[in-house]
Amino acid sequence: MASDSAQPDTSCPLSWLLADLLPNQVSSLSVKISGMTLDSRAVTCGDLFVAVQGAVSDGRQFIDNAIASGAAAVLSETLIEHEDGKLSVQGDTPVIHIFQLQQKLSAIAMRFYFPQSNLHHVTAVTGTNGKTTIASLLANSYMLLGQQSAQMGTIGNGLYNQLQASLNTTLDAISVCRELASYQAQGATQTIMEVSSHGLVQGRIAAVPFNTAIFTNLTRDHLDYHGTMHAYAEAKQTLFDKFPLKHRIINANDAVGRDWLAKYPDAIAYGLNIGQSFTKQHYFNVTKVDYLPQGLAFEFASSWGAGIMTSPFYGDFNVLNMAAVSCALLADGVRLNDIQKVMAELTVVPGRMEQYFFAKQQITFVVDYAHTPDALDNSLQALQHHKQQGRIIAVFGCGGDRDKGKRPLMASVAEQGADLVVIVDDNPRSEEATLIVEDIKAGLKKPEKALVIHERQQAIQYLLANAQQHDIVLLAGKGHEDYQIFGDKKVHYSDRETLQALVKEQAIQDNTND
Repeated sequence: MASDSAQPDTSCPLSWLLADLLPNQVSSLSVKISGMTLDSRAVTCGDLFVAVQGAVSDGRQFIDNAIASGAAAVLSETLIEHEDGKLSVQGDTPVIHIFQLQQKLSAIAMRFYFPQSNLHHVTAVTGTNGKTTIASLLANSYMLLGQQSAQMGTIGNGLYNQLQASLNTTLDAISVCRELASYQAQGATQTIMEVSSHGLVQGRIAAVPFNTAIFTNLTRDHLDYHGTMHAYAEAKQTLFDKFPLKHRIINANDAVGRDWLAKYPDAIAYGLNIGQSFTKQHYFNVTKVDYLPQGLAFEFASSWGAGIMTSPFYGDFNVLNMAAVSCALLADGVRLNDIQKVMAELTVVPGRMEQYFFAKQQITFVVDYAHTPDALDNSLQALQHHKQQGRIIAVFGCGGDRDKGKRPLMASVAEQGADLVVIVDDNPRSEEATLIVEDIKAGLKKPEKALVIHERQQAIQYLLANAQQHDIVLLAGKGHEDYQIFGDKKVHYSDRETLQALVKEQAIQDNTND
């Protein structure tokens, strides 16, 4: 959902808005536009309705509805090149047909919402894993440094700590620009945006003038959409090839990242024990990590100096996340000693290695969004580093109507990294949950040792009652999400809320006993 607060007062002639796109055809159009929308149901008087063919519905079928609601003009997508710029009129409302409108829409929206080209500093974060954590930590860092920041991505959109839920990691082209304008009107000087491969391929952020881009890693995901890992990587790379970036920040521990660092000699390389070759360019190298019960401490060397950083987070991947955030801040001119202070004050991102400790049972539950084989492996390795005694228990499932090939891979990773595997539901959608479980179990060497408890809440309650002292239970897959999808219905459910209620219940019981 896009935010409605502090929307800037924007209006312009349609002829000016489309001047670069169709300089000859629309010069006579004097109609004034006061807003833009892709949703005919959201049209208000004076809006420009943009009718494109979507994955679910075709906006061109709703042009009449939009005009009836007061649309001042309509841009309609055409698949026929020679119809580009064709003007028709419905009643008194001009309808302009534009070839490949979806790919041009970002530029139109950016011109409408930022007519003075005065957009604040925007950082893009892309990669398979780590986008949300890096975006949240960077937004948090800027707030701690005294700058109003905003965030766009998986856990929501809005000013930092005022996020509103989002259906997609990357919003549609109009909503992206509208949100950026709203944040700027509310005083934001920094926005950190998660950029998905879908958003890049579909051109949703094609005209956003990013200052900085961060690449985290590339592992198996979204092959149901891209088809191959090569196509997936190419989609991500467009962010670094097609945008006039001032700073490229790339993970040198990732194979794809290493290839890109060779291509972009001015990029900033970050990583854990990276080779000497990367220190020839700007770099941030973590040289030693200490895993503590309360978090992490690590030593680093960089182009800006050396030192030690501490944080309340778990795992090597969070060391990399902090290194990426540090690089972004350093590239933006923040002093190294200020960054060291900020890192120690950062707060855990909701649903990202978020810990819940039950003192009575001496059991720790960790909620994490890990839903790919690589992410699950990283989370389990992180817990092994921090474990002092007891077992690691992996609780996970796989989404229905999504990449089936990763199901046995997830199982194999869980079996190798945990002492006990518990398989649960994770958005089965239109698939039969029991069949998803069978696909998962196909990746287990000893499937008879795995527990299957379809309901996540029931699995949590079972483990709280039956786990051993000092066990660590990883609840993977849902993270910040507060729903399960069964068929086409979204049912409210949250691992975090379930654990919060159990922690509260235990605290009440303890107080009563006292």
